[in-house]
Amino acid sequence: MQTGYWPLYRYNPALLAEGKNPLLLDSKEPTLPLDRYIYNETRYRMLVQSNEERAGHLLQFAQSDVQERLRQYHRLEAE
Repeated sequence: MQTGYWPLYRYNPALLAEGKNPLLLDSKEPTLPLDRYIYNETRYRMLVQSNEERAGHLLQFAQSDVQERLRQYHRLEAE
């Protein structure tokens, strides 16, 4: 959760009847880079060993995806 990879949120559709936003984002802003999380998993470490350059590109893409998803969740929460 500190990397933003697994954001925590709640969705309660009953709040719509009260005129409230049903989405509540519980996650804090990420405090760790994504590589601190994913390189704990063997499948990602093996990718680095087999093709370090490609792994770097994929990590950048994944980090961008995490940031974009969090922006979307914040936008939805603010509606």
